[in-house]
Amino acid sequence: MGMFRIEIDAIGGHGCDRKTKAGEKLYGRCGRFGCPDCMAHDFVLQLKQRGMLSGSPTDKATLTHWPGQDSEVVDDMLTNTRVKGQF
Repeated sequence: MGMFRIEIDAIGGHGCDRKTKAGEKLYGRCGRFGCPDCMAHDFVLQLKQRGMLSGSPTDKATLTHWPGQDSEVVDDMLTNTRVKGQF
């Protein structure tokens, strides 16, 4: 068994939990069918349930809105915390 990486660059579909600031937990999941935040959260949860995310320091799962821009917002999907930025 070895490590793998999944990288996806996409456009559209505004997410949820817009009030959370950097360092705060993400609690406001909307559950909408086309919400990228909820889809990413569900996917990471499935990986955890199948033992593909062990909690080791090398595990990483982030969702980045507006990557590379000054307004970049980064959510850590493993700790369910906003680590950078604010909407």
